[in-house]
Amino acid sequence: MPNKEKFIDNQDGTITDSTTELMWMQEDAWQKEAKWFTWDEAIELANYFNGIKLGGFQDWRLPTEDEIQTIYHEKATNLDKYGKENHLLSAFPSGGLTTVWLKGESGHEGTLFDFKNGEFRPMYKSKSGRMTVRLVRGEMLK
Repeated sequence: MPNKEKFIDNQDGTITDSTTELMWMQEDAWQKEAKWFTWDEAIELANYFNGIKLGGFQDWRLPTEDEIQTIYHEKATNLDKYGKENHLLSAFPSGGLTTVWLKGESGHEGTLFDFKNGEFRPMYKSKSGRMTVRLVRGEMLK
C-alpha cells in the first residue's frame, strides 16, 4: 500500500503525488461546497477553481480512470461523510463522498468511480445523486 510520504501537502488545499506528479484537490467538492454535483456542475466547479487559480494553477480538470486509481487502494481505510469505510488513501482527509465523477466522453453518459469497491459505473450526466468530484492537474491523462 502506498505510504503517506509519497504525498506532499502543499499547504494550499492541494496534495502532490511525488510518484505520478499529479496534483489533487485535497478535499473533494462535497467537503469544499457541502453539496452534491451533476457531471456538468463538476465541470463548472473545475472552471471556477481554474478562475481563482487553486494552488496557483489554471488547469484543473476531472480525473481519468487511470488517474483516480492512483489514489485508491483496496487495503487503505478512510471514512466517508457518513462514517462508512472506503478505500481512498489516507493522505486525503476523511469526510468526503464515496462516488466521484471522472473525465467523460461526449454524450449523455458519464463515468463514476466508487472508492468503496473500486468499481467504475456509467451514470447519466444530469443525475445529481450523491456524487462529487476531486479535481486533478498534471500530465498523466490516458
